[in-house]
Amino acid sequence: MKILIIKLGAIGDVIRTTAVLPGLKSKYKNCRIDWVTKKDSADVLKNNSLIDKIFLIGNALKSLKGKKYELVICLDDEHAACELASSIKSKKITGAYLNNNKRAYTEDSALWFGMGLISRLGKKKADKLKSRNKKTYQEIIYKILDLKYGRQEPMLALNGNELGFGKKFAEKNKIKKSGLVVGINTGAGGRWEDKKLSEESTAKLIDKLNDELKSRNARVILFGGPEEAERNGKIKSLARSEIIDAGCNNSLMEFASLVNLCSILVTSDSLALHIGTALKKKIVVFFGPTSSAEIELYFRGIKIIPKKGCLCCYRQKCNVPPEYNVDDMANAVKKLSSIK
Repeated sequence: MKILIIKLGAIGDVIRTTAVLPGLKSKYKNCRIDWVTKKDSADVLKNNSLIDKIFLIGNALKSLKGKKYELVICLDDEHAACELASSIKSKKITGAYLNNNKRAYTEDSALWFGMGLISRLGKKKADKLKSRNKKTYQEIIYKILDLKYGRQEPMLALNGNELGFGKKFAEKNKIKKSGLVVGINTGAGGRWEDKKLSEESTAKLIDKLNDELKSRNARVILFGGPEEAERNGKIKSLARSEIIDAGCNNSLMEFASLVNLCSILVTSDSLALHIGTALKKKIVVFFGPTSSAEIELYFRGIKIIPKKGCLCCYRQKCNVPPEYNVDDMANAVKKLSSIK
């Protein structure tokens, strides 16, 4: 059996969607699975042993012309993804596709797309469904594909060069394998302003962790992407204790290799969360405008919900910004650090 998965982005969503691969392999013995994605997301799939071939959306129509699949699974509502799903010769489509050049979705995928931007219920009802949902993303996807859900995990494999990058960073900064390493990733790119923890609160958290985990000789690493360069500079200037700067210009897989050094990761609901989950890290994750229910931590994490402010509103800027308690985050790290 030949299966095509279409999932373009965001990168974190691509990573968590890899959790479906073991379920497909279990149900459809000896199946071949191809995957269409964006160039930015391809690296997180390239070392995956359960994927036969990766295609980029830019040339997928040409590359897949004439190919036939028994099942096309389109888990992306972008027009290009829907167009491709409708163009491929297949026995069955599950997910998003084009109907009279308008984005639509199959009835069996309504559990997911009915909460999204192309919901046939309209945005207001879709948002209500989203806020009421208690199922994880993985649980939903397994349900719509009629797979047996057993908390199958996302997959992210680092090759030798990528592992070597992390090893060199660890040696340079005297990070020991046996030591307690806490990663701090409190930014969230540019889209979700209120997913972030303030610079002042982040610095306070760093100092608190250094103080309270002193007996454990903990090392704290500050993470960020290009958009967090200025922000992280301010955090370092505010923190009074030691912080190891991971830098903000690492490639995607270099970033993943540095996350792999962590014993515990403190992060917003962002790409770092999905990388850490796939690398089986202990995680403290805080939520604001996005759904906490959708996130599966596989019994290795603690979710921090704001005491005040918006929750699961999916606005780029919350009407009432969420307020987080730094003590809750520090206590969650300490709790996870005591669990072997």
